[in-house]
Amino acid sequence: MDLPDITTEATVRIRCSPPEKHVKLQQFADKWTHPDFPSQPVTDDALRATEEYFGVRLPGDYRRNVLETGLPQPTIALLDAIVERRLPLADISHFRRPAEMIEDTLTWRGISLPERFIVFASDCMGNMFCFDADRLRSNAPDSASIWFVDHDDGAAEQVAPSFDSWISVYCDVEPWPATKD
Repeated sequence: MDLPDITTEATVRIRCSPPEKHVKLQQFADKWTHPDFPSQPVTDDALRATEEYFGVRLPGDYRRNVLETGLPQPTIALLDAIVERRLPLADISHFRRPAEMIEDTLTWRGISLPERFIVFASDCMGNMFCFDADRLRSNAPDSASIWFVDHDDGAAEQVAPSFDSWISVYCDVEPWPATKD
């Protein structure tokens, strides 16, 4: 696997080829979740309510993925693989349900999250993966980009051009072999 350029200790700038046409989030769920904890279903109505609240249209690849797959509940195996392989990636610990996107975005805006961001996932340290609402509203060429926001100081960095390319990087991480006691 070719590692992306390191931009900080916790984030990477992802440069990849155009995503394949099939759903990447399902590949992520198959690899990084436990069968006893299936993905949480998401409805189009719930996504539309979140979009209406923020006055945006969420990126098409994100909508397609979460509507078809639901929201995975990753296990510690992803973090283990990232740490043990010393990969320049922040883990994904939690995907926000649409109502949580609103609640958590509003809560973090009162603390350290810049106003333009909408939280959709986080790492194990509470740092956030976000969409840029200003870009979504303006329909800018990079409007579907993914941003990593540090929960301590609100420092933000674009880490991927799209949801599909972002989640694909985690699909390419190989699990760390389990050790025997």
